[in-house]
Amino acid sequence: MWKLRACLAALAIVAPAPASAWDYPGHRMVGAIADLVLQQHHPNTAKRVGALLDLKDAGGAVVHKRSLREVAVFPDCAKNEEEYCGRTPSREEVEYARRNENHRGFHFTNSPLQLKAYRPDGVGASKTDIVHMIGYTIAQLRGATPSDPPKTAVDLTDTEALWLLAHLVGDIHQPLHVGAKYYDQTCENEADPNVPGTTIAITLGGNRIEIAAAPPAVPPAPNLHIYWDAAAVIRAMHAAGYAHAEREFARLLAADPPAGWETAGPPETWAAQWVGESMPIAKQAHDLLMIRKSAKLPFPATTAACMWETTLDAAYQNWAKEHVRTQIAKAGFRLAALLVAIFPN
Repeated sequence: MWKLRACLAALAIVAPAPASAWDYPGHRMVGAIADLVLQQHHPNTAKRVGALLDLKDAGGAVVHKRSLREVAVFPDCAKNEEEYCGRTPSREEVEYARRNENHRGFHFTNSPLQLKAYRPDGVGASKTDIVHMIGYTIAQLRGATPSDPPKTAVDLTDTEALWLLAHLVGDIHQPLHVGAKYYDQTCENEADPNVPGTTIAITLGGNRIEIAAAPPAVPPAPNLHIYWDAAAVIRAMHAAGYAHAEREFARLLAADPPAGWETAGPPETWAAQWVGESMPIAKQAHDLLMIRKSAKLPFPATTAACMWETTLDAAYQNWAKEHVRTQIAKAGFRLAALLVAIFPN
């Protein structure tokens, strides 16, 4: 997750093809941090990752060397949203989307904010949610069979599994990709959808919570999810003095590992742990706001579906940008650690 044309214009970042959980800048910075960590500390793992990512011709010759920074945006570009990606999907991305019809659902889990830990059987979770898909890609890249295979078709090449993993590790550190606020049928009272018999309306990770008045942000954001995906990332870069320097900001973060980035236990358990870590941030991201039911209706309208609205003050935005900076850094270091576990140095 990190999608606004205004975001792209504000950044004016020099990049190859992709343009923008983070939105495109956030994902590229997560990949860039992992690239730097692997190159500096785990060169053999970096070579194995590079060999799998490199674009080759029919004869096996490398025609384009690719980095985690470059490929981390591919799963979003595969959604065929040219206004955000900055280009039409590549043949590789089209094939990935064709073989994985549920690929849009790989990027998130809508865990209720009442939860303190990931529940694989709970509301908002699925066999192809972000936690399961991180586990699936780890197993595939290790040449193993997933312990909890999805019920719907998942068909990835090893290269696709690698660039999907790079993307999902970024998404899972964007709090609104894992935590969602639910309401009862009136859309005015918070509800726990895991309580049997509860009629619920979901905010879809903040996508249905519109920002009523444009906050003093660069760029503006139409809803709370996109604010965390894009605007908060840009504010974090501005605050550090790297408004138009994505690579330099990534180097800054890579040079200073964030406290608590290391994850204990087997790598297969890390994604669920990261959800548990992000849930309190997701809850606070909602609790710090006055969220009210909107007169608008979502499109398409569904049973017990509503729209909501809120406003963001300066204190909230400063709080958010600090968390975003830490989350991007953690995601980069954790992606590198995950790849070292998959491809030992």
